[in-house]
Formats: sequence, C-alpha cells, structure tokens
Amino acid sequence: MATTRRSFLAFPFAFPVALDRQGRVTRAENRTAEGFADALPGAPALEMLTIPAGPLVLPNGRETIVSSFALGRYEVTVAQWNAAARLPKHRRALPPFSTGKESPFGWQPEQAVETVSFRDCLEFCARLSRLTGRAYRLPTDREWEYACRAGTRTAYWWGGRFAPPLAVFPREGEAPKPPATTGYANPFGLYDIIGNVDEWVADADPKRNDFHLFRISATENDWLSEKLSRTGLGFRVAV
Repeated sequence: MATTRRSFLAFPFAFPVALDRQGRVTRAENRTAEGFADALPGAPALEMLTIPAGPLVLPNGRETIVSSFALGRYEVTVAQWNAAARLPKHRRALPPFSTGKESPFGWQPEQAVETVSFRDCLEFCARLSRLTGRAYRLPTDREWEYACRAGTRTAYWWGGRFAPPLAVFPREGEAPKPPATTGYANPFGLYDIIGNVDEWVADADPKRNDFHLFRISATENDWLSEKLSRTGLGFRVAV
C-alpha cells in the first residue's frame, strides 16, 4: 500500500552567503527548496528535494547535462533504517541497529546510519519502493556530484577553501551526527553533503563487478566491495 503523497512542499533552509577567513558564517539568508515527503512507519518521513536539471563538468573537461531527479534532503538515519528493517523482505534481510544503552557503539535513532553495505542499501530502496509506489534508488555518481556542487565549479559548494564550520567530521570513534548539525544547507537545500558520513552511489566501473563507488566530496571518491561496510559510510536515496 502506497503512502499518501503531497507534491510541491516547500522546505526552508539557511544558506550562508558570507564567510570570514576561518570559514565561519558571517551572514546567512533564509531560502526554500521544493520537494515531497514520504511517511515511514515509526520513523521520521523521508524528505526529498527536487534537483533541477543542469550542467556538470566531467574530469576530462567535457560537459554533460544531468536530468532532474529527487534526492534526500538528509542522509538516511538510524530510525529510518530500522523502519525499513521492519518492512517485508524483498531479497535479503536487513539487520536493525541497536540504539541508546543497547548500542555497543553509542548509536542514536536520529543520527545518520553507518556501516551499511551496498547490497543492504539496495534492499532498503526496494522496500521503500514497494511501500511508497515510487522508484527509490541510490543516486548515480554524476547525480551525487552534481547535487554536491549545486551549480558551482569550486572544490566545495561554498568556495575553493575548506570551511570547517560548514562540514561535520565526527572525531575518531565518535558516531555520526544527526542531520543538519551545522545548521546550513548547500544551494539546493541539501544538508551534510560534505562530511558526517561518506555516501554510497549507484554507478560502478563495469570492470569491477563486485566493487562499488562511494562519494566523499565533489572531488573525492573511493571503492569498496558491495558485500562490505565500514564505519562512517552511509547513504541518501534518490528517485
């Protein structure tokens, strides 16, 4: 049974328009991003933003056009993962995450999920698709980079220099943070697109059938076996 849909929701976000030399926000403005939300049983709804079509410069210097799609406003949280783990199986079981005092790693329901494999992310998407009637999936590598850059061509969506106040990097041994810890989103309204957890994407080198790509930033990526996971590796969903 599909969830109730509402189109053209307006999601407010704070956007930094001026930074000082230390990367601290000196001026911000309120903006809105268009999207929709799909309810999950016993967990916060998945908030999805409409990403407009636009150009992306490839590593070889050529330009390609990325079609419009929808992308998660936030990284998938532990609570949302556990909600999907309770849904009927598609192809494989999804292990739930213990939270609070029962968690050996100090995980909390509101934080970004980590230590999830590529295969498990596909199962998560398949269960969501059956629940909502939408074709949930992982974003492609190009879609993710385009959304991360949000129309810019600099190393980071805020400019060419790293700004610690705009990226969340948990200390070693510390669990990922809840969504929007910095309080600021990129020009598309996406939170934590740089920092907090690295994110699985759908594209893979056809010569590496058992390995898949994950994104770290607009300029960085890495590979990992689809069966494996590691700390600090999560994902967000696309439609």
